Amino acid sequence: MNNVFNAFILLGYATIAHLFLVNLILGISIIIPILEYIQIKRNDDELKRNQISIFKFMVITDLFAGVWATWLTVFLGGFWPLLTFYATTILFIPITISIAGILIALPSIGIYWYTWGKVSNKLHLFIGIIMCIGTIMVPLGFNMIFAFINDPVGINQLGGNLFAVFLNPLYPTFTLHRIFGAITMVSSLLLGIYGYLYYKTNQERYGSMMYILSYIALPSIFIESFLGFIYAFELTKYSPYIASVLFGPFSLNPAENNLYPLFLIFISIILIMWILLISLIFIHFRGKKSHLISISLAIISLIGIPFGEFINDYSRYPYFIITGDKGIYLSQFINNIINITDFWVISSFIVSIAVLSAYLWLLYQVIIKKRFSH
Repeated sequence: MNNVFNAFILLGYATIAHLFLVNLILGISIIIPILEYIQIKRNDDELKRNQISIFKFMVITDLFAGVWATWLTVFLGGFWPLLTFYATTILFIPITISIAGILIALPSIGIYWYTWGKVSNKLHLFIGIIMCIGTIMVPLGFNMIFAFINDPVGINQLGGNLFAVFLNPLYPTFTLHRIFGAITMVSSLLLGIYGYLYYKTNQERYGSMMYILSYIALPSIFIESFLGFIYAFELTKYSPYIASVLFGPFSLNPAENNLYPLFLIFISIILIMWILLISLIFIHFRGKKSHLISISLAIISLIGIPFGEFINDYSRYPYFIITGDKGIYLSQFINNIINITDFWVISSFIVSIAVLSAYLWLLYQVIIKKRFSH
């Protein structure tokens, strides 16, 4: 059992870290074309400077997300071969959509960067939209994996109708919830950062960014919260085991070992985001300042998604694929040939800290020190 639990922890850790980074990429990929459209309409060079800084942030994040993707692939192939089999057979169509999205997004990122100022504004914006579409295609495919392991629609279609998985009732809401979650995280993060910079320097280019980002963040968090409520309701119907673990006394059949206290913390995080976001927008439009609210919003926006992913993923333990009010045990998917000791877990954490340090150092060099300029 220790072997199974360690493998589960390693997979969960790699998954959450990767999803955190790809949500940053997804959110920025959607916001960047919006900023460029506004910049073209205004002919605002200061907005363009901000846009370039944000794009650099995305490129660096994309590099390290690729590192985690490799790590995640090794974990899946080495430790969870049966799950990999399902993902590459039953979920072949969704995975193909994601791969096609990657093939569109990655070249588009490079083309978008190197054509900045070298082609017409409209053509450059078009390239940004293609980049955005490719990036969105990635979660459109990969989110099917998470919908599938919560409600394995199409599991009996091996060798048959590979499109049957798209009938999964959890898939549409869950996918949209994740996309708007990424937009909410990034827009709130940037709003907090630019709020701090504006109050510190009084430079109008930061204040202008706050104005734009507030019109993205507020509708996004509203939609994301609404979709989260709908998804929670759908879990009670299509994945009652997870619902019983997460919602505790508010579920139909509360689980003995539940994550209800952690779920309440997650709801509190979202509520705090609401309060900080509305407070910062209200303060800014009244011409006042608050460094504390700005920094707090930036920090809390980074906590919501990884915390939510943790309770969503850990809620299935000791099962892997949930089938109603029970599931298929983790032990039926594990590669028993490999002995996953505590050494694997500790080593993975040490390596990840080194990777995180390199990521933060590169962000500091490019964003703060302004090295490796365009």
